[in-house]
Amino acid sequence: MRNPRHVLLAIAVVIIWGVNFVVIGVALRGFPPIFLAALRFALTSLAAFFVPRPQVPWRWIAAVGLCTLAGQYGFLFAGLAQGMPEGLSSLVIQSQVPFTVLLAAGLLRERVSVRGIAGIATAGAGLVIISVARGGAVPLGALLLCVASGASWAAGNICTRQAKAENGFALLVWASLFAVPPLVALSLFVEGPRAIGAAATHPHLAPIAALGFIVVVATLIGMGSWVMLLSKNPASAVVPYALGVPVVGLAAAALLHGEHLSGIDFTGVTVVLCGLAVTVMSRSGAVMRTQSRPGAECRHADLSA
Repeated sequence: MRNPRHVLLAIAVVIIWGVNFVVIGVALRGFPPIFLAALRFALTSLAAFFVPRPQVPWRWIAAVGLCTLAGQYGFLFAGLAQGMPEGLSSLVIQSQVPFTVLLAAGLLRERVSVRGIAGIATAGAGLVIISVARGGAVPLGALLLCVASGASWAAGNICTRQAKAENGFALLVWASLFAVPPLVALSLFVEGPRAIGAAATHPHLAPIAALGFIVVVATLIGMGSWVMLLSKNPASAVVPYALGVPVVGLAAAALLHGEHLSGIDFTGVTVVLCGLAVTVMSRSGAVMRTQSRPGAECRHADLSA
């Protein structure tokens, strides 16, 4: 990304989302997982009363809602309900990074440098190291649901990039309207009316406060910023930052819950950070080379719109 403010904003989103995985664990003490996702976007969609609809075709608003919101979190929270550990899910869902890069290269013709691919592969290797160390006996179905969550997120990234909304926050709010119905239906099917009724009639303060953080900070601020970044930068330049989310999540779990980090964890985190550094530097180098060549800006305009 060329804009330093965009880089700082991407880092801020990574920190918010990393901490959010710990907060989700608190919210899940009072809400069934998929019903929690439905509540998240139902509350987010209320802002549509105050935020004008973005000047984006309805098909892209619906696609972002179904892929980025309903698909990603429906699959993710269904995986959690099937026994996927929260920390490990934050790692597996980052399969969205290679999925997005491949889709962006194939569908949007975005160029990815060899160094960028090497950086993503290095970061992915770091996630594998941590996953192997923490995986244990994870149900295959739960693991596949989390991979499907990453694939859905990747498809949503492409839809967001194609929408090119001037107001990413508005796109998020209006897309939430399309996320709620499928999530409610999935919750009724997977979790059942009894579990939903118990959560609604026996509220607890900590899960409600956690839900507030998820809606306001992680969704409206964090995801709204992410949508804006994807609208203004190549998808392959934005999504690698998400590889830092599990690193922040592990650190937050260690600081807030006293979760022990093994030597393998530290090794994996170091490899992830090195991969991210290589990826970011590869984008910066490409920008410098582009700016140094007369007329190059016009030839690569499709990558920086």
